[in-house]
Amino acid sequence: MNRRGLALAGMASLVLPQAWAQAAKEPRRVGVLGIGSVAGGSPIEQALADGLRTQGYLQGRDIVLDARWGGGRTEGLPQLAGQLAAMKPAVIVTSGPQATQAVLAADPDVPIVALLGDTVGLGFAAQLGRPGGRLTGVSFLGTPLNAKRLELLAELLPKGSAVLNLCDPGTHRAAAIDNINSAASALGLVSHVACAGTSQEIDVAFSAARRLRVAGINVLGSAFLNGNRARIIELAAKVRLPAIYQWPQTARDGGLLAYGPSTTAMHQQLAALVARILGGAKAGELPIEQPTKFELVINLKTAKAIGAAIPQALLLRADEVIQ
Repeated sequence: MNRRGLALAGMASLVLPQAWAQAAKEPRRVGVLGIGSVAGGSPIEQALADGLRTQGYLQGRDIVLDARWGGGRTEGLPQLAGQLAAMKPAVIVTSGPQATQAVLAADPDVPIVALLGDTVGLGFAAQLGRPGGRLTGVSFLGTPLNAKRLELLAELLPKGSAVLNLCDPGTHRAAAIDNINSAASALGLVSHVACAGTSQEIDVAFSAARRLRVAGINVLGSAFLNGNRARIIELAAKVRLPAIYQWPQTARDGGLLAYGPSTTAMHQQLAALVARILGGAKAGELPIEQPTKFELVINLKTAKAIGAAIPQALLLRADEVIQ
């Protein structure tokens, strides 16, 4: 080999390892799919980016977040899931059963980190400790918290009042409805249930609330209902009925009462699970976690607007009161 050949060989020995190192640093894609929208749903990409940064994964350098949102509708989720699957992500984070089912159908292999009310009850995992398959996530105790919110709402209402429990047919099965009816009976309330899986059905449910002369509304935990929370808050204000919601943020957005897991804490849990999968762990071998922090938020501006009296004992228990 002549000198020129030796020089080229030497340059190649320097360039190729650098190219390999660069390829090894190619950011990995993390998909996000949910029913909400950037404007009013439950976008979590910034929370995930912040959480993953604390785990050592920087946006743009180590990961790229690709989020798709249904805009408060479920029918477009299969197409959005297909778009994410085509990008070959390392993991997809889902919010709600409809989004989770769409990803399961779109890609038979991608690991999933799901935010669900009842992961085992909805059939997405065999058990919390060892879910199996390719899914893990956070299960936020949907059924017992629905009953707890009804209990809090009852503190505002006269004994024997009628209450409308607004449910999502894609989330709440017969057992969940039976549970909420039993809880209402134990509290001395008359329970009415209206299920809404479309925005039009939400309007129909509020028409039923007026017709049934209910005294309050319990919005059951649901990604779909949360994705349409702006409309629900608006309708509750129009009929001047006290309503309680799933996520603390809803009261900050204008809802009267909200009780549920801290979204900040849950997003941190989701990010930690994503980081473990990026590090090589198998999703189905990671225990499904449960929330560790809960918040009660009361909006006194809304209370004044609809003429609702909030008992002092309830105000004293609140984690946040919006004046």
